[in-house]
Amino acid sequence: MSEAPFVSNILVDTDLSSVVMSDVTSKEYMLNLIQQMNKKMVIPINGYKEIVRFLLNEFNDLPYLNHELETIKVKCRYGNPERTIAKFKEDDNMILPLLTVSQDSIVEDDARRRFYPVIMNNTYFNKDTQRAERIISLCDRPVTIRYNINIWTKYMEDMDQLSQQVRLQFNPSIQLRTKFSHDSKVFLAAETNNYAFSLADREDRIIRKTFVATVETYVRSPKFRITSTGKIEEINIEAGIS
Repeated sequence: MSEAPFVSNILVDTDLSSVVMSDVTSKEYMLNLIQQMNKKMVIPINGYKEIVRFLLNEFNDLPYLNHELETIKVKCRYGNPERTIAKFKEDDNMILPLLTVSQDSIVEDDARRRFYPVIMNNTYFNKDTQRAERIISLCDRPVTIRYNINIWTKYMEDMDQLSQQVRLQFNPSIQLRTKFSHDSKVFLAAETNNYAFSLADREDRIIRKTFVATVETYVRSPKFRITSTGKIEEINIEAGIS
């Protein structure tokens, strides 16, 4: 049987009566206990990698017409601009046009933040025991992640075609679909002017344009199971970006 999705509610003072625990007498005590357990946990975050994989797949094989009116699909790979320029200098056989994706920054989104000292009450189906379990946690942290989508070409005509292809992907947003998230969206936030440069000892000129994409999502908080005896245990639910 497959795992059921989380069903979330917020625990308020009156909700504690539904959680029978001999060693917890108040919401404040439970909150303090969860905060202390959070400090001792180290959780691997895999959601960032999943978003990058999604974007690489989304922008891979964008088509354009070359000078012979042939449809060519452009590859997309991961790499920041500095690393990509270094590759151009090392490898004379780099194929252009090329798209690259890199993560720029992560900032907390105060406009979407819930009151932090709130306990979330969730229901999780354990397929091993075939029982529904009560899971508690602090609120997930809202963040906005910025990604740079760079287009690298030799000719202005190719740049114009691929820039239009990138814009068309956002209509007006891209539905982010990873194993951690099915409801987040990717938005086109900005684009830079074209920037042309030449590599040392090479006559070829390279044109670069950058699109800035933002993902509004949440960093999951650690989850804890309330046992039938009222104890709070760590639960091994893979953390990520929800």
